[in-house]
Parts: sequence; C-alpha cells; structure tokens
Amino acid sequence: MSASTLPESMSATMATLPVDGPAVGSALQAIWEALTATEQAAVLGAGAAFRQHWARVLCISPFARALLLRHPHWLPALAQGQSLSPAFPPELGQDALFAALRQFRNRRMVEILWHDRLPGEHYDETVSALSQLAEDCLAQALSSGEKILQERHGQPRNGQGEAVPFVVLGMGKLGGSELNLSSDIDLLFVYGEGGVTDGPLSIDNGDYFQRLGRWIIQALDTPTADGFCFRVDLRLRPFGDAGPLCLPAAAMEQYYQVHGRGWERYALIKARPVAGDRRFGAQVLHGLRPFVYRRYLDFTALDTLREVKALMDAEEQRGPDDIKKGLGGIREIEFIVQSLQLIHGGRNPALRGTNTLAVLHALHAAGLLPTDDTALLREAYLFYRNTEHCLQMVHDRQTQRLPRKQAEWERLACALHQESVATLQETLQQFRRQVHERFALTLAVPASSSMPAGADPSTDLWRHVQHAPLTNPVPTLLAEHSFSSPEQTWQRLWRFAHSRDVQSRLSASGRTRLDQLLPLVLSLCRRDSQPDALLDRFLQLIEAILSRANYLALLAENPIFLGRLAQLLQSPWLARELAHYPVLLDDVLSQPRIGVGEWPSALTAQLLSADDLEERMDALRRFKNAEFLRLAAAHWMGQLRTAELLPLLSELAELCLRTAVQWAEGEMLRRHGQPRRDDGQPAQFGVIALGKLGGKEMGFASDLDLIYLYDAPLDGESDGPQPLPNPTWFARLGQRLIHILSTLTRAGALYQIDMRLRPSGQSGPLVTTLQGFADYQRRHAWTWEHQALTRARPIAGDPDLGRRFAQIRQEILCQPRDLQSLAADVRAMRARIHSAKTIPPGSFHLKLSPGGLTDIEFLVQFAMLGHCHSHPGLAASTNTVASIQALAEAGLWQADEAAVLESAWILYRTWETRLWLKLRGPSVTPETTSAWQALMAAQRGITRIWQQQLGAAEGRN
Repeated sequence: MSASTLPESMSATMATLPVDGPAVGSALQAIWEALTATEQAAVLGAGAAFRQHWARVLCISPFARALLLRHPHWLPALAQGQSLSPAFPPELGQDALFAALRQFRNRRMVEILWHDRLPGEHYDETVSALSQLAEDCLAQALSSGEKILQERHGQPRNGQGEAVPFVVLGMGKLGGSELNLSSDIDLLFVYGEGGVTDGPLSIDNGDYFQRLGRWIIQALDTPTADGFCFRVDLRLRPFGDAGPLCLPAAAMEQYYQVHGRGWERYALIKARPVAGDRRFGAQVLHGLRPFVYRRYLDFTALDTLREVKALMDAEEQRGPDDIKKGLGGIREIEFIVQSLQLIHGGRNPALRGTNTLAVLHALHAAGLLPTDDTALLREAYLFYRNTEHCLQMVHDRQTQRLPRKQAEWERLACALHQESVATLQETLQQFRRQVHERFALTLAVPASSSMPAGADPSTDLWRHVQHAPLTNPVPTLLAEHSFSSPEQTWQRLWRFAHSRDVQSRLSASGRTRLDQLLPLVLSLCRRDSQPDALLDRFLQLIEAILSRANYLALLAENPIFLGRLAQLLQSPWLARELAHYPVLLDDVLSQPRIGVGEWPSALTAQLLSADDLEERMDALRRFKNAEFLRLAAAHWMGQLRTAELLPLLSELAELCLRTAVQWAEGEMLRRHGQPRRDDGQPAQFGVIALGKLGGKEMGFASDLDLIYLYDAPLDGESDGPQPLPNPTWFARLGQRLIHILSTLTRAGALYQIDMRLRPSGQSGPLVTTLQGFADYQRRHAWTWEHQALTRARPIAGDPDLGRRFAQIRQEILCQPRDLQSLAADVRAMRARIHSAKTIPPGSFHLKLSPGGLTDIEFLVQFAMLGHCHSHPGLAASTNTVASIQALAEAGLWQADEAAVLESAWILYRTWETRLWLKLRGPSVTPETTSAWQALMAAQRGITRIWQQQLGAAEGRN
C-alpha cells in the first residue's frame, strides 16, 4: 500500500520554488498518492536530487505538470531511467493513429524536457531528440497515409511503369536538426514525376500526392483530446500558400531557376530529407544546389539579407522582448552564419551544412570568423536557445517573448539555473548588444556610398569625374591622390566613367556597386607608392567585370578582399591575367588552401562536361591557368616560399602531362590498335622529364624538357583496323602529345615543349626505343648530355619502363670518369653558353652571369658525374638543392660551401620568380633591385667555389 504523504525532504524544496507553490505542492501530493508502494520506492531510491528536480520541473513547466498528473506512473520510469515511449502498434485506424501519435509525442516531450533541465549543458541532445521525434512522427504518418491510399488507388508509377518516389524535406530548425521544444515543422513535399496509380481506382500522380500531403498534415496538426502532434507549416513551398501542396522535382527545380528569390536561398540552406525516399530527396537537393550556392564568392547574398532585415524590422511582433526576432537575437546569429554560408559555400563544401552550430564551427575552421566572434556567437546562441526552450515548456506554446511579469521572470531564472532575475536580464542584455554589433558589421554598407560631399577626397573625385567635362579636372582633388601624371590619370578616369559600358550598359544595381567601389579604389591608390599604375590596373580589371554584378559586389562589400586585390595588382603579370580571366578573381582572393592531393579530383570534375578532345584541351588549360594563378598570387603575397612554390609548379605540370598522355594514347589505340612486344604483351611508352621539371623545380616561365621512350620491336606493328609500324605508331603518339600540350586554344597554350635533349638532338627521332637510348648514352653521348641526365626522371607512361630507365640512368651516372677531362668539358660547355648571350655591362643575369644559376647547376652536375661511381647514392636525387645537401653529407663538399650554394640558389630563384611576376627579365642592376648587395655577395661566393672546383673558364668575365 502506498504512503499518503510526501517525504519530508520535499518540504525544503517547496520553499525554494519561485512561483506556483500551492499548485506545485498539490500536484506533487496528487502524483505521490497515485503511485503504488513499489513506484514510491523507486522514486525514493532515485535520491533527493531527483525529487528536487521533480519539484522544479513541475514549477517551471505547467505543461509537464498537467501530463504527470494525468500519467503519474511516468515518474518512477523517469526515476529508473526507463524510456516513456512505447513502439507504435502495427495496425491502427485513423482515430487510434491520431491518439497514438499525440500520446507518443507527449511522453517523449516530458522525457526530453525532464533531461533538458538537469544541471549542465544539454542543448545538443535536446534539439537532436526533438528533431528525431518529429521525424518519427512524420514517418508514421507517411506510412499510414501511403497504406490507406494504395489500398484504394494503388502505387503511383511513371510512363515506364516505375514506382514514383516521394520525399518530405525538412526546412528551418527541423532541417537543421535543431528543433525547439514547441516548434512548428516547416516542410516541403516533393514527388518524382507525373503518371497514374496502378490500382483499381486509378488517379493522377499529382492528385495522389496532394492527398498524401493533406493526410500527413491532418495526422500531425489536427487538435484532439490529446492535443496536437506537430504544427505543420508549408508556406516555404514554391509560390507559398498559392502554390500546390506537392510538386514534382522537375517543376520545383524550374521554379527556383525562374522565380526563385533571394530569401528562398536562405530557406533552402537548411533543407534536408526527413521522411520518405531520402536518396531521392538528396538528388532533389543536389539539383537545387546551383540556386543556393553559387560557384563564385557571392557577396550579392548580402543584398538579400538587407531585404530580409527590412522585413524583420517591419514585423509587428518584433520587439525588445522577442528573443528570436529582436535586436541581437537568435535570427541575427542565424543570418550571420547563413550569409557567410551563401557567400563562401559555393567554393567550400564544408560550409554547406544545415546545423547552425556545426556551420559556425566550419566557418571558424575556414578562417572566415575570428576566434573571439565564434566563441561569442556560440555562447549567445546556446543561451538564447535554452531560454527559448524554457519559455516554450511553460505551456507547450511556440513563443519567443520574454516575460512581462516578475513572477514569470522568476520562473525563467529558476529554469535556467540563474542566481537571480537581475543576473539573467543583464546577461541577455549584454549578449544582445554584442551580437547586434556583429550583425551590423555583417550588413555594413561601405561608408563611401553614403558619405557627404567634402568628407572624403576619393568620394569627391569620383563624383566630380562623373559630372565634369573632360577639360575640367580639379587640381586639389588630384593632388590629394599624389598622382605622378595627374592630367593623364584624370583623362583615364574620365574616359572610364563616361564609357559606353558604364553609361548605358550597366544595370541599376551595377551602378550602385560601382559608386560604392570607385571611392574605395581611389582611396587605396592614394596610399600606394605608384598610384597612377595601380589605378590604371584597377580600371582595366573593373572594365572586365562590369557585367558581372557578383564580382562588383565581391569587391564593394569586402574591404579585406579589395585590399588584397590592391596588393595583387602591384604585380603587372597578375594584373594582366586577372583582367583577361576575371572568373579567377575569387580563386585568388578567397585564399583557398593549395592542396595538391585535391587536384586530380578537381580536374576530373571539370572535365566531366567536355564532350570531345578540343573541349577537354580547353578545360585542362583553364584548370592549369587557375591553379597557376593561385600559386603565383600566394607567392606574390608571401604565403608560399620559393622552396614550396617550385615543387607545386612541377606537380601541376606533371598532372597536366599525365592527363595528356592518357588522351594521346587513348586516341592512338582507338584509331590504330595496340603495339605489342615479342611476347605479345602491350608495348611500353614512357615520358622522361629533364631540366627544371626533372628536378622538381619548375619556375613560372619554364618549358618542359622531355624525352619520349618506348619498348617494342622495330619490325612489329599495331593490331588495330588501321595498323601502323611500331616506330610510326610511337612517333605519331609523340606528335599527338606535343599537339595536346602546346597547341594554342581559347584558353591559351598549356606548356612549351623542348625535345632538344633527346638522343642526337633535333636530328634524332622524336621517340626512341629504350635500348637505343641506353646504347646512345653508353657510346655516343657528350658530357653535357650526361649532365642533363643528372636531372632526369620518369613522370608519365608505363611504370615498368620508368623503372628500367632509372636503372640505365644509375649505370650511366656511376661510370668512372677522369676529373680533369670532365672539368674541361664542363668549362667548355659553360663558355659556349656564356658566349651565346650578351649581358649588358653593369648588370647581373641571374641565370647566365658568372656566379649565377647555371654555375651552381654545373658545379652540382660536375660533382655528381665525378663521384657517383664511388658514392652511388648521389644519383638518387634529381633536385639541385637536394643534391647539394647530399654532396655535403657524403663529405665531398665542405658544409660552408654547400650553405653558400644552397642559399644563393634559393635567392636567385626567388628573385627570378618575383621579376617574372613584374614582367621583367632576369637581368638586374643596382637601380632595379633592392637586393643588389645580397646578389653580389652570392655571386662572389659562387665564383670562388667555381674557381676552386673547376678553375678558370674561357669567356668568363
């Protein structure tokens, strides 16, 4: 028999409750008396903390209090950690189903609410459990609706007789798996395509799915004696309340392409399949991705955010007591996150999540939100959402309004475990102020667009140039910008402002963007050491993007990107390339991490839409150009050291070359069949890289020094419908490969190919047999050809042929050589190169002057050829710096000599790349370089080592 009075320990708890004391006390007593002795023992066994939490829950949630009064046996189940949610019966009629769904929902709500208000942070578990509850109820409603409809009308099928899929897409908080305690669920209903059902009472598929949608809404939303299950909102569907309840996937995609509005992009960010055919749902969302996430950095998304904010400001319910819609509230945090998603998500798939906190973390990981801002937004969001839950658990109502009465404030403070109402209000006020400050920064309009005349000389200059005649420049405004040629710069700026593209072809939004952008550009030019040149490069680029509103927005909305662009435009080469290929702007400004491992998959994705070889060649060039430009920009901005840059340029060339080899071989096999060896196996073909590519030290201007080798009998032929003799087959393969690599297409040339290092040079065959190459190297090669072999490595084609080539290379390099004869040959070759190039007096040619790059490379090659026979490990490397280090480790060079050579090589290659990006050659003078003293010191060091190792050479000066 159960005890009739509560445990005495409950009295102390009752005294601490802020509101509803008598009602809570009465409820506690009624629930306790309804329990059996066994159930009371379970409650007592759970401890005093459990009983105190029981009293708190009844105080902070009259909704839970009423349910526990109706179902007192839920309490001992909670005490013992048991689930309150039984499984659904397999067969239910409509009334029984509606009752079961609501009872299931009420049980889970009490269980979720109970655990949510335990001490500690439980937000993630709470919203996940609430979202799963909604999905479970949706699945049950959908299943029962399909069963009823299919018994009458059969299965919906398309014209080919295939079953037509249906999916429920969750939007808003359900889509983000972050549902509130008393939230509506925002849904979209989508089906596959038209057709008819296959049952006795056949109906059109559209009619079938409309009925199914209405059934789901009725099953979840209809109030009964047990309350409701979930309020359903379908206003986010295409055409809103005026649109059909369900749409086929193609019609939905067409709607967003033609009629989609900016705010709908924000809504679709959170869409995910929550019931029905989820694989079909994923396909639907994939088709909508181009509407939501643009391929470029999309700062036009901020315009939509401003429009949405204006609507928020006009809402009647919005006010200081609204924790969702008020200033600095939940919605402002969500919009900060979502606007950054829309801007950057097209380029960064990691930002395409649906959950607010998960995306907030991804934004920080991508470097788009500072650590302090991320921490603040996360902390504020958790506090707001917990507050929202505590407001909604009072009466199971969807509300975000803060209390107006003191008693309700005390209830909320108790629910949130706050010390006092004053502490709670102060915390809320502080969060709202800090969040709104960051929201305002996200929406900030550049100050120049609203700056009054006279407040900024750049704004005044742009306004003046638009309205003044060409012959009326303002000297004071031009003087503010320190132009070295003010008259010429005025004319350039005036002609731009009055050009046909600006005056008559620019859209209204484009004009607004331009008026925001130009004062910012002029302001940047004012602070530059060469304002005339920088302004001209800016104008060339802006002329190239005038018709692209997204790029104007990219620069006008983002001062950080604009400042970064100003640095890039100080390189004439980068300025020229960006003006020619403005589509690459967001590639270089967003500073994506350069991941070589991602290149193959990225290239494959870009080639998918290419239908023939010409389109593939164009796509390959565009890919190379984009990555090349990104590498150049990173190096120019100091984010990529020379030692990191050169291997990346080499890897990029290798990927392009391997791709071209696959295409060339595939075309030859289709036309002429497969050449074979004597044993019937496919013949082997390989590409050997020498020079800069062989040494993994490609520069921006490097050619590809290549040798083509094959292994097949000279008297054999291919086995195709149009057979060719093996030598002809491989010669055409080599020609085809050169065509793919060097032909000029709309996207430019890929690489220039240099085949002069092949056996017998330009007089020799384009493609050589492996045996012929080996015989030539053993019997006829000159010393300079063995020097070239020190930097040779296989990079494409058959791996086995590559391994056999490496064995031949090792053999040749390790031949014993007379050091004096070798030195004479190297000196003679160096003198020949020097005599072929005229270097102006007083200048230093980074490559060819005495003590330059060629001398460093010849010193390394001399040492390798002279000592590989006694130190065969030296042949392992093809890279200049690695070989210098290997020679020092082998004791053949002093450590200080190796350090001089290595530092000089890096210094020269760094200046070589910097000068190339300035569109200048490799010759420097004291007037053209800031590092003249360092370069001269390096030259003296290299010259000294040369004389020690090789002696004087003819023609050196």
